[in-house]
Amino acid sequence: MELINRDNAVADLITAIEQARVNVAEGLRGAYGAKVAYAGLLNQKWASFDWFELQHNDSSDEGKAVRKEKEAFYEVLKGEQHSNPHKIWGDIRKYAHTDRYGKPVVEGAEGGEGEGGEQGSDNAKHNRSPQLRNLEELTALFKFNRRQESLSDELKQCQAYIAKALESLGVDIGMIGD
Repeated sequence: MELINRDNAVADLITAIEQARVNVAEGLRGAYGAKVAYAGLLNQKWASFDWFELQHNDSSDEGKAVRKEKEAFYEVLKGEQHSNPHKIWGDIRKYAHTDRYGKPVVEGAEGGEGEGGEQGSDNAKHNRSPQLRNLEELTALFKFNRRQESLSDELKQCQAYIAKALESLGVDIGMIGD
C-alpha cells in the first residue's frame, strides 16, 4: 500500500512539474507579447524621435517625457513586487528599436541589398518601411534647416513643405527637438 501511495505521489509530482513547465512557457509568451505591444505603442507616441536611444539623464523635453513614462512603468512593476524593473525597461527599449528598424542583418548573411535596405554605421542592414524612411529623413531635414542662421526664400518655402509633409505623417512639429 505504501508503494502505491509513493508511486501516486511521484506521478502527481511529475504531472505538476509538467503543468508548471507549460505555465512558465505560457507566462513568458504572454509577457513577451505584452512588452512588444507596449514598445510598439511607445514608438507610436514618440514617432518623431528615437526615444529608446535617449540616455537616462537626458534633460530635453523628450527625455523628460520618456523619464516620466519610465517612472510610471517602474511604479507598476514595483506594485507587482518585480525585482528588476530596469531589466524589463531595457527589454522594452530593445523591442522598440526592433519594432522601428527591424532586426539587424549582418551583411552577407542573406542575399543582396533588399528594397528599402539601409546600411548603418554598425555594418548592419536595416529594412525600413517607406513611411519610416520618409519620417526619419524629413525630420532630419527639418531639424537641419531649423538650425541654420538664415535660409533663402526658396529654402524657407521648402521648410514649410517639409513641415506639412511631417504633419501629414502624423508628426506634431512642436515636439521635434534639436
